Amino acid sequence: MPARLHFNRATWTLFDQGLVSLGAFLVNIKLARTLPAAEFGTYALLLGGFLGLQVISSSLLLYPMSIRLPLLQGESRARLHATTVALILSLCVPLGLFLAAALVLLGRADLALPAIAVMLAWQLQESMRRGLLAEFRHQEAIYGDAISYLGQIAALASLIVFDRLTLPAALYCIAAAFAAGSLVQALQLRLNVRRASGLAETAREFWSIGSWSLASNIISLLRIQMIPWALAVSGGPAAAASFQAVLNVVNLTNPIILGLCNVIPQTVARAREESGNVAAWEAARVYMLIGVVPALGYYALVALWPSLPLSVFYGSQSPYAALTAPVQIIVLAWSTGYFIDIICSYLHGMNRARSSLIVNVIGALTVLVLAAPLIEFYGLIGACLTLVIANLFRLTAAVYMQKRTTSNDYVAV
Repeated sequence: MPARLHFNRATWTLFDQGLVSLGAFLVNIKLARTLPAAEFGTYALLLGGFLGLQVISSSLLLYPMSIRLPLLQGESRARLHATTVALILSLCVPLGLFLAAALVLLGRADLALPAIAVMLAWQLQESMRRGLLAEFRHQEAIYGDAISYLGQIAALASLIVFDRLTLPAALYCIAAAFAAGSLVQALQLRLNVRRASGLAETAREFWSIGSWSLASNIISLLRIQMIPWALAVSGGPAAAASFQAVLNVVNLTNPIILGLCNVIPQTVARAREESGNVAAWEAARVYMLIGVVPALGYYALVALWPSLPLSVFYGSQSPYAALTAPVQIIVLAWSTGYFIDIICSYLHGMNRARSSLIVNVIGALTVLVLAAPLIEFYGLIGACLTLVIANLFRLTAAVYMQKRTTSNDYVAV
């Protein structure tokens, strides 16, 4: 595939992901600056729960769809997407019940209904968005994504103006924005759920493709989410809020990383089908090189001047403005994480999610062993050091797995 086509696709996917990540980033900043630390810490923990539930549908349904759709045309493509959406709606029933039960048990029954609304609307919007991306319609996805993510900012700003911002109200605003964006993208896709067919057969096929991806993504999520929960146990929700404040700084590169990871699996799947294993890695490497300069350039600037983004994001008088050392440390983890994420996305495109799982298990085990003692002795700095060490082990494993897949005798399983 010509490098120019890769560049064009990368440009649109990065622009689209930029809107998505900008919206998510500004929501975090807005809530961090407005909500009490304990409430923002609760939001940070709840966000981790949302991401955990999203991992299930993303791995078992959206990932298999994303590598199947590029190989289909016409009615077959429309039918597969409609079937995937029907499966997602079915999955939302047990996920919603689980979320509500967890919040009631944790003493936050007031968040159950708004949290379910966010989960359902987010799942639907992501299914529409990923349907467009799987067809390489990144430019068209921008409209619904802008409504979904920038709409959240507008809604939260209106709550602040009228002094009505509470955590439940914020969640309802987020849900409404996701619902509006998903409607726009459903119209773009001309989605007709009545086209869905063979749900059980599709579910079995998707399970065979996505089960290893599910395990890998759950482990990857736990690798991060163990940290704020350990901090919360040690220092309360405010400690988790500080960790989220640090993550917000490095997560500014999410448009680059997530954008590239949204286009790599389907590109790799098609390149492997057409030209073989080596060509598939070459296609992934083009995208890695496109993002490496802006991503690592930003990390270098943050490492040299950590006080600048902290002051800009939270205000010079905020307690988060003093978190310069943790930011400098976590930048090291995210610098290696860039290459790990690209390689793991490539492995998914090669239908080698099991290799990605091994990479993430190594990282999770490292966090499991080191998080408690390092947090006990060094607090937030210890949490960030844990992620640095874990990513060094993950990078070594990821490079090894990538080398294996480019061998001439490799066969995807």
